[in-house]
Amino acid sequence: MSGLFCSPDFTRSAAVVTGGGRGIGAAIARAYAAAGARVTIDGRQEASLKAVCDEIVTTGGEAYYVVGDVTDPSHLEELMAAAASEYGRIDVLVNNAGIPGPTAPLDELTLEDWNETLTANLTSVFLACRAALPYLRRADRAKIVNIGSVTGKRPLPNRTPYAAAKLGVVGLSRTLAHELGPDGISVNTISPWLVGGDRLTQVVESMAHERALSNEELWAEFTDGTVFKRPVQEEDIARLALMLGSSAADNITGQDLNVSAGAVMY
Repeated sequence: MSGLFCSPDFTRSAAVVTGGGRGIGAAIARAYAAAGARVTIDGRQEASLKAVCDEIVTTGGEAYYVVGDVTDPSHLEELMAAAASEYGRIDVLVNNAGIPGPTAPLDELTLEDWNETLTANLTSVFLACRAALPYLRRADRAKIVNIGSVTGKRPLPNRTPYAAAKLGVVGLSRTLAHELGPDGISVNTISPWLVGGDRLTQVVESMAHERALSNEELWAEFTDGTVFKRPVQEEDIARLALMLGSSAADNITGQDLNVSAGAVMY
């Protein structure tokens, strides 16, 4: 993968990336495969999963996919078993899958809106970690990398379900790091902000409409809060996910790392 600096060697390692059919997940899957890992991805759209795996295989990597929904415990058990089938273990789990959820004031949300967003973005992380643990414990210094969001750590009006879920991911990761420390398993969160791509475009369009702004006006408001006045890229997240899954992060756990082009977090 171009742009990766001092890429670690994941030869004979097994990595799982949920939501690996597009966007950040696909970028992370490509990064791990390029570093030598046997990568297994999942998602609900077989065509996109197959396209990512075909691309990886064409460039000399190993990649497999399992179609399914990360809110389904039986699917996640199937996914982890498939990932571990070659080496009998999983070395890295990247929980990336999620949905943007609705953009609306809280009093206009339905309970279904709330539950769907929290289940896809937070409960799915719990389910995936639980399904992977028997395999992670067989690995030497296994790693869990959870993809959170800056949203939840700073206000983003009309996005309450998503914000609550993503802040929940931070709490889950910090606590799980202490639970799994005796097993030698590291758990960390990456919190991106303004990642260029289809999802960000969709969110900007919906929020701009809700606030009666143009897309350009909202975009300028978002990027003005960054040091570099620009969004980050999917590859930026992939590079950090690769580092956190490697031996370079053996003594990094329970942390929440922002990738935000310098936007101040709290």
